[in-house]
Amino acid sequence: MRFLFTAALAAVLPAMAATVSLLTTSGAAVEGETSRKKITVETEQGRREIPLSRVLSIHSGEPASEHERARIEAGLIAVAGSDRARRDLAVEELTAIGIPVLTPLLKTYKDTDAREPNPLYRLFPRIMPSHSDQIGRNLSLVRLAGGETVRGKLDEQAWVVNGQSVPAASMRRVAVRQKIVKRVAEVHSLHHSNQIEYFDTGIILTAGSQVESTARGFVRLSWDTDDWATGADGLKKPAANYKTNLVNGHPFGALVGRLTAAGEMFFMGSRFRKAGAGPGRLYLSINDNRHWQNNLGSYRVTLSATEAYDAGDGQ
Repeated sequence: MRFLFTAALAAVLPAMAATVSLLTTSGAAVEGETSRKKITVETEQGRREIPLSRVLSIHSGEPASEHERARIEAGLIAVAGSDRARRDLAVEELTAIGIPVLTPLLKTYKDTDAREPNPLYRLFPRIMPSHSDQIGRNLSLVRLAGGETVRGKLDEQAWVVNGQSVPAASMRRVAVRQKIVKRVAEVHSLHHSNQIEYFDTGIILTAGSQVESTARGFVRLSWDTDDWATGADGLKKPAANYKTNLVNGHPFGALVGRLTAAGEMFFMGSRFRKAGAGPGRLYLSINDNRHWQNNLGSYRVTLSATEAYDAGDGQ
């Protein structure tokens, strides 16, 4: 009897409103509840109606606004430049703008036999992972729970968030808040040395997020010198020809994180747990100094975040 009553009650109660984080083409951010229940996408295979409950994030392929065109032009110059702080901020902003960046980005690439790691090359998969790429560059991207992606033209229905109406043409990205977001990330000591570039988890934390992670693996920070080899907690004592085991205030080789491209580095190590961790986009890296070229190995990081947004694949 109790089961029947509960089922009947659930049938008459309205579905809970989704909480979304919306970025507009003017660069404004809107966060709150929406009454919207589904989206419609015109694909090459036909029209698809997708419940919002299945959606992780939506990335509009509509042409860049005047504001975005200026930001893209300045951002690509910054990513190719030598100012690290400006570069990281530009990568974060261009990743958020997303699909309108692809064509101008591809036009910047020159066949100069440049070598990895190169943040300008890495920017493309941050915006468009290969499993979602196709000839139609300007088609919008919808990421669904379970790993499916849909490319096509989005419907023109306005988004109403906390009573505020945002025209579809002004929408650049929508992320739907998830009860829990999980990732398994391979954080590499060369590509994701904090001296080069952080691993972008694609997770945007909120003030109420709780983050937990475990990391396993082994990195070598000086090829054949075992004193410079370590797990994710970093060096416990100074290695050969060095007086300290610390750099940037944390052990050499430790797994570290930061929130937003301008955030302060914090220690994560082999086990990490923090409540109220956000807000901000979460990045991971391996702590090192400017002599990073002789690094080998990576950490496999198992990560979960509650009350967070899954805004992109980990890259």
